[in-house]
Amino acid sequence: MRIGILGGSFNPVHQQHIQIALAAQQQFRLDEIWFVPVFQPVHKPGDALLDYQARRELLQEAISDHAGLLISDVEKQLGGASYTVRTVAELQKKFPDNQFFLLIGGDSLTELHSWREIGRLADMIEFVVVERPGYEKIVPVENLRLHWAECDVSPVSASGIRQQIRQHEFAGLLLAPRVLFHILLNNHYDSLGSPYQEWLATIAGQLRELPDGLIDHIMAVAALAVEYGLEVGLDPRTCLLAGLSHDLFRGADSIEIFRYAEFCRTELSDAERHLPMLAHGAAAAGFLRYRIPAINPDIVNAVRWHTFPADDAPLLTRVLVVADTLEPSRAIAERDCLGQRRMPLAERFAQVLELKRRRSQGH
Repeated sequence: MRIGILGGSFNPVHQQHIQIALAAQQQFRLDEIWFVPVFQPVHKPGDALLDYQARRELLQEAISDHAGLLISDVEKQLGGASYTVRTVAELQKKFPDNQFFLLIGGDSLTELHSWREIGRLADMIEFVVVERPGYEKIVPVENLRLHWAECDVSPVSASGIRQQIRQHEFAGLLLAPRVLFHILLNNHYDSLGSPYQEWLATIAGQLRELPDGLIDHIMAVAALAVEYGLEVGLDPRTCLLAGLSHDLFRGADSIEIFRYAEFCRTELSDAERHLPMLAHGAAAAGFLRYRIPAINPDIVNAVRWHTFPADDAPLLTRVLVVADTLEPSRAIAERDCLGQRRMPLAERFAQVLELKRRRSQGH
């Protein structure tokens, strides 16, 4: 097999990493691309570096929808400082039937002369350089075997992304939505900040009381809410917390539902009083008001009305309604089809409302 090796700290993995991998895979006929996360970086300070497992989990989220993109833990298995020449030697030893190619971006060419044992590395492996069209093709090291793949790579750096995240500036972040979701969920890079971090801790305490299947659904809804929220310019932190809160009382008994619903500051409908399960949104909203009095009221409102949304519902409510309805584990063909089609959120919300109306009418 022809295997591309793409190493890096991936702190965090961003769209340029994926662009480089896909360009090389498609243009150079590589069977697979192996992402190799650095275990112990040599040239970069470690104070801003997430631990290996956290970076690996983000990387897995970023590549999960791309066939042929995989992760190699070779540098963790080797331990110690990460040097490319050692990594390549180990992979060639373990997989002698594979032909390996080392993938780099054009900006790394100027640094090759400083790489450990670069002469030996040049003899060991061929390089695939991915760069924007029109880039001047320079070979900075003797005997370097280079192949070129073109790609309109994004002007982005991991350090710039980390700075944006710490400043809670989420617009235009070149991250896959699911990667950002996991960054927020784990407060990587201080992405939540205060008071969102404290609000999340309270919600997480209640989440831990729920069965695994319901937690899986809630997590999937929260991830979709972050994705849809980014599309329309909402703060993804509010989308995350609304998604995590919406079904906190989905499996609660009527006594607990009605107890917390008293705090939601809205009247229950006749249907909610007759069938308490329908009031789980009111109960979750009441829980938020009772346990987190200072919480953003938009989050509370979205949680309260996610089951019975109005046509003119606020934007965060619309995001939550769509995410909850189209979360794919429900395995409803019509909803899955709607979720997979590309369309603006407003159109998606209108179609979700129509689905809800038809269901309520028994169609």
